[in-house]
Amino acid sequence: MSNIRRVTRLGAIAAVGALALAACSSNTATTPSTSASASAATGYNAAVDNIVNPSTATGGTLKLAAQGDCDSWDPARTYYAYCWDLQRLFTRSLMGYAPLPGAKGTAVVPDLATAPGAASAGNTVWTYHLQAGLKFQDGSTITTKDIKYGIQRLYASDIINGGPSQYYLCLLSTCDASGAPAYKGPYKDPTGDLPSIATPDDTTIVFTLNKAFGDFDYLMTLPSAAPVPKTADTGAKYTTAVVSSGPFEFKSYNPSTGVVWVRNPNWSQATDTIRHPLVNEVDLQFVSDPAVSDKQLQAGTIDLEADGGVQATLMAQIDASAALKVNSDNPTTGFSRYLAVMPSVIPNIDCRKAIFLAINKADLVKARGGSYGGDPATTMTPPTIPGYVAGYDPYPVGADFTGDVAGAKAALAKCGQPNGFSVNMAYVNKGRGPAVFLAVQQALARVGIKVVSSPGDSATYYSNFIGSPSNIVAKKLGIAVAGWAADFPTGYGFWESIADGTTILPNGNTNYPSLNDATINGLLKGSTSAAVADQAGIFQKVDHAVMDAAVYLPFQFDKSLYYRNARLTNIYLNGGVGNYYDYVNIGVGGGS
Repeated sequence: MSNIRRVTRLGAIAAVGALALAACSSNTATTPSTSASASAATGYNAAVDNIVNPSTATGGTLKLAAQGDCDSWDPARTYYAYCWDLQRLFTRSLMGYAPLPGAKGTAVVPDLATAPGAASAGNTVWTYHLQAGLKFQDGSTITTKDIKYGIQRLYASDIINGGPSQYYLCLLSTCDASGAPAYKGPYKDPTGDLPSIATPDDTTIVFTLNKAFGDFDYLMTLPSAAPVPKTADTGAKYTTAVVSSGPFEFKSYNPSTGVVWVRNPNWSQATDTIRHPLVNEVDLQFVSDPAVSDKQLQAGTIDLEADGGVQATLMAQIDASAALKVNSDNPTTGFSRYLAVMPSVIPNIDCRKAIFLAINKADLVKARGGSYGGDPATTMTPPTIPGYVAGYDPYPVGADFTGDVAGAKAALAKCGQPNGFSVNMAYVNKGRGPAVFLAVQQALARVGIKVVSSPGDSATYYSNFIGSPSNIVAKKLGIAVAGWAADFPTGYGFWESIADGTTILPNGNTNYPSLNDATINGLLKGSTSAAVADQAGIFQKVDHAVMDAAVYLPFQFDKSLYYRNARLTNIYLNGGVGNYYDYVNIGVGGGS
């Protein structure tokens, strides 16, 4: 899950597997307003591990803001973290995350399904059964054929791209040596089928995998596994006409101004243990200048900034004011912030290592909010994921994290560029993006590396700007700012999307440097059938091999400083949705 995107994906704890197994023993999830955690928790960081202002009062409108539109509202195409959270408003899938604060929210529980997947002994066949009474917004029954069709759409990668399709393609279809699946999706092959997904009746679905995959329940939590009615599918335009299976449906959508969701009359609380909506309406307005939305947040005209934490000015005000800090939270998000350093543009590894050694991580942390924004990172794996090793630092930049100038100059001499070189840098030109660019530019200038600005639009930055290998080459984007969290809370969920060289896509690619290393690919493949006890060791090897390639330069383990309107009820940060607030379950006390 990238920068703005997931889930993603998670600020999970290393012991999440035990939580997930415990959750799988039950067919119910705890209602937030009746949870044991729903005490009268108040104050700074109260929503990190508690439910603040528990209430059953219904009515009113939840008012959100974001810097720009989601990458897509199509559940198959979205990959932004906060957008995965907002998907809980209007899409459901076979499995989901428990509606609980903090790490408790990483527990996997049934959603559309009656129970977790029943797996064969070798984890190659997974069977689910649907609950009764499931309806789309038009009143039509949700069947297993709708779930199958939603997954079939993922194979039309020329049209349906940008989402986490890489997990499914070669797991459910035969792929050639280049990783291209034999099945081409329902548009190119409208009379064809994906026989690995069987729907013997309208409430049973059986997935027969090409290899063992013990994390399959996690795949069934993703929006990409949501049901889509074939009769309503409009291909690339489906983002403007998504059919709801959740408690809210689209009332209006303008890519320039925002979205309004209202209650879906055909959703039934009796079928849904994850969502316990209280408000009548959710309004999301797009405010391109985050400083403006910070002011709206302070004034109470919006309730939350849906896509991230506050900016530097409001951050300083919160730090200085007890009255503001009492309504703030500063969770660890599970994101690794990094610079992707592209071998297609900078092929010499020693030139790339010069960038790694010259970087000033202390300034980058300051640019992203100082201690409220996170801590300096020395390796890609965040502390929340198996495989993290405290103290591992293959490119040390000093005890103060300001850079190893001498080491960088030595690397430049070794790569034949003793006086440095020029490189284009991609970033989003809003929020913290400009400050991050300036910090990189100033740090690398110390060793003669000239960093040239090449900003991208926030809505397409990850999908088509740095998510297109050909665009990276065409625009000579040697450095790109990005961030990543696990799509689901395992080592595979963190690494697969950004390090597997067999899943590189022409658009919507999340392996931005197009890393394709046989050792890394083999470790990832082997991890899917490895014992739980062996996982940490495998992903430690992955981390070390990735760092040796000098294509990912981690600089921060992320935290976010959030501010929440005091009127909000049932508000908590959910680890299952990337330690964002669980928007679908927030109330406004029955007010407007």
